[in-house]
Amino acid sequence: MSTIAATEKNQTFKKYLANNSIFSQNLDSVLEEINKCREHLDEPLRSAFDHHFKKCGKMLRANLALRASHAIGLSEESCIRWATSVELLHNASLVHDDVCDDDSERRGITSVSEMYGKEIAICLGDAIIALSSLLLAEDQSLQYTLPAHNLAILRLSAGQAAEFSTLSYPTWTTYEKLVEGKTTPLISLPVLGLNPVGWKDAESQLISHYFSITSVAFQMMNDIQNINLGKQTIAPASDLRELRPNAVIAKFYEKLPELDKKLFVRSRHGQKFEENDARLNFWWEQVLLSNSMESTRQSLRDKLQRSQRILNSLSNKNKSILQPFDSWLHESNSKLSSL
Repeated sequence: MSTIAATEKNQTFKKYLANNSIFSQNLDSVLEEINKCREHLDEPLRSAFDHHFKKCGKMLRANLALRASHAIGLSEESCIRWATSVELLHNASLVHDDVCDDDSERRGITSVSEMYGKEIAICLGDAIIALSSLLLAEDQSLQYTLPAHNLAILRLSAGQAAEFSTLSYPTWTTYEKLVEGKTTPLISLPVLGLNPVGWKDAESQLISHYFSITSVAFQMMNDIQNINLGKQTIAPASDLRELRPNAVIAKFYEKLPELDKKLFVRSRHGQKFEENDARLNFWWEQVLLSNSMESTRQSLRDKLQRSQRILNSLSNKNKSILQPFDSWLHESNSKLSSL
């Protein structure tokens, strides 16, 4: 995502946080708790940790965790630890993502893998996962969440691996499965990880379905922004250049004749197109000429409508937990639609 787009998303979400000063203050406490965790690390991991957390991002998972943990009556300290654990786990996934995707930038600054090397980035990601688990293990009132915490890691790892095991570019159906596998585990954990029933009651199943839909919608908005950034800079979008899963490109790819699909996948060198590859420019023009952007926008609207219906069917307690996140999604989509 571009630095400008990321900043706009952060500001939009923080506006909703400002409506509840308690959670705004607690997010500061989460950042303080994250900073304390660095004391467990030796160099060079401590420096790499400090570098990564120069920018904290939207902290939407931490906010969901705070709202959910407050709703079930956990102590202030346990609420902060739960939110910190979830946020750490998310950031570990980001550090590993940058290694897998060979990304040189994260949140507008140099990524850990670019700054310190892939080897240290992998080690840092592993260490942050351990820190996330340690916070839960040390809090007696949170120890029961460890199975859900570990299950989220397993599901996330499987989802990430699935992306790199796909031999061709994903069709729309495959794209949805890939995104759900990578995104849903950590976006649902803040709420469902606190449920001792194990996600089996009817309300939890509805919440799980809600997050399955909104996680894909969330990624679709990022993908649309990636394509829009290419338009603004008059250059092929980075997702196309590196043939990463992207909702707009998946819509485009799915409608190609079979021969063109083979040409699309084979017309790159290694894992990426070269910067000035004429074939890259050709496919970029074809994507822009197609109706894949409007088709993606319509699918996004449909998903948000479905998730809204699920939200409206939930209990008042769970509805209040999810409402800021849901409002942010809808406002972000409204901004995208105006572009």
